[in-house]
Amino acid sequence: MALRKTKSMSLTGESVINGTTVVRMTASLSTTGGTDSINQYVQNVDLYNANKHDVRKDISEFQDYVYEQQDAIDAEVAADKEATKATGATDTDKEAA
Repeated sequence: MALRKTKSMSLTGESVINGTTVVRMTASLSTTGGTDSINQYVQNVDLYNANKHDVRKDISEFQDYVYEQQDAIDAEVAADKEATKATGATDTDKEAA
């Protein structure tokens, strides 16, 4: 029996106009690959329609933030693989530690 470990990260963002949340954005990232999800939810349609340019800018900034976090996770996974190669440890050895 071995412990299998995974790392996931939850990200949230909100586009706020005059103190009101217009769009809520969420992302879930994982080191296991293929399970990332990014969602956006319009909370106030009237404010969204009246402020599309600014709200879409916020959405774009959130997407960039998600990409940065994905890249950081990828770099961490690659570094872990290199460390494993350098020490000769297997994934099973690391899981057992």
